[in-house]
Amino acid sequence: MTGSMPRSSMSWTCLLAVLALRCATAPGPLQPRALALQASGVEALGRGELDRAAGHFALALEFEPRLGEAENGLGLVAVRRGDRPRAEERFRAALALNEDLAEAHLNLAAALVHRDAEADALVEARAALAVDPGYADARLLTAELLLRLGRLDDARWELEKLCAAAPERADAHAASALVLARLGRTAAAEQEARRALAIDPQLPAAHRACAEILRRAGDLAGASRELDVVIASGAGAIDDRLAHATVAAARGLWAQAARELDTLAQAAPGRPEVHFAVAFVALARGDREAALRAADAALALRAQYPEARLVRADALSRLGRDAEMRRELERFLAQAPPAMAAERGRAERMLRARVSVLEIQ
Repeated sequence: MTGSMPRSSMSWTCLLAVLALRCATAPGPLQPRALALQASGVEALGRGELDRAAGHFALALEFEPRLGEAENGLGLVAVRRGDRPRAEERFRAALALNEDLAEAHLNLAAALVHRDAEADALVEARAALAVDPGYADARLLTAELLLRLGRLDDARWELEKLCAAAPERADAHAASALVLARLGRTAAAEQEARRALAIDPQLPAAHRACAEILRRAGDLAGASRELDVVIASGAGAIDDRLAHATVAAARGLWAQAARELDTLAQAAPGRPEVHFAVAFVALARGDREAALRAADAALALRAQYPEARLVRADALSRLGRDAEMRRELERFLAQAPPAMAAERGRAERMLRARVSVLEIQ
């Protein structure tokens, strides 16, 4: 989990052990044959036998149409097959049958994360906790989503509760370390990272948190090494690779950063922050046309992106396209939040300077 907040560390398979145990939650007695088929489906899914699992879950629904757990199981099968839209339909169907099915709420939340619907995912993760406050995976995902949404204090509060309830969970301590680092509480972040690594020295989330701590301390080489561990583990998400390229740029390794970002732009063409990073690095390397193209790509995906507008204005300025540059600076000033006070000042100075030149002409 980094930079922006990374994908949920929750594994789909971690839910399998509890699926069968929740089958008695629907009102009224359930068909015994359906319960047996549901349990068999869970076992087959755990073994990776997707066709067999799907058959058991589907037959369970024929015996007992009220069995939301079977719909949830079919959703997990769809996830394993890479059919996330179908999975989301199944999870919603499960909740239509049983709105108190915490696992279905959490699975739906994870599906929404994969299509970047963080606010909706947070609603579902909180719904899972409302059903079962002791549901550790739901609390962890809630914290991760709050982090992605920039609500650091709320994320920290959820992680305080999670670490108190499940001190043996390395992923909880790793997430806590990341949030504390973002809050500027370095000593506490380092302590939580050490706890996570003591429990699981190979945990990618712990190394991700270490990378954030080191980056903020100015140890860019150390941050890069920690991100190397995350990426080499196979658990590195787009955000981790973007962070790695950003650290390379901060170290002045412009060619390396450009190579990594070009690969990322091809792998994740729908991520505006990747195109913004491409634009920033291209501008730093003096490739104004490439910077302009990448900034345009970022803004096509996210119109309210003041950082990309400022890079675009800079590229236009270097290309001598003053009228377009002025319009872009005006758009930037209309979008830039108060936190970008330094950038706003620079934009205003650029605008005043160019206006005076144009008036003289």
